[in-house]
Amino acid sequence: MYNILENIFLSKELYQSILAPICAKHEITQVEMAILLFISSNPDLNTATDVVKSRRMTKSAVSMAVRSLQEKGYIYGEFIGGNRRSVYLTVCDKASEIVKEGLDAQSSFLSILTEGLTENEILALKNIQSKMLENIRAHHGYNI
Repeated sequence: MYNILENIFLSKELYQSILAPICAKHEITQVEMAILLFISSNPDLNTATDVVKSRRMTKSAVSMAVRSLQEKGYIYGEFIGGNRRSVYLTVCDKASEIVKEGLDAQSSFLSILTEGLTENEILALKNIQSKMLENIRAHHGYNI
């Protein structure tokens, strides 16, 4: 059990340390980076509510980060089709360099995690993680 928890904590620490220089370079927070990467990678999940549910972030953190990203010109929000309750978010071209660097950082993170693993081991790991995630979602009643 301890190894699972240590893996979770150290993986999160590693991921944050890989993204930190990019965030510092572009003067954005880790939450802002997470939102940019999430929206750019999930165009169908493009509201603040989607970010909160999918990334397990607090509403207040997402709200503050979205406001900051809009002020910096990195995302654009609009109401669509008469729905005045949900603002649909789009990553602006101005953020393309940040997003590219973030995606490259995610690739580096994955390379570090899978270094020395065979393709079969990576496939087995993906299958195990998928089943574990299904178990967690079922236990908590999550649909995303």
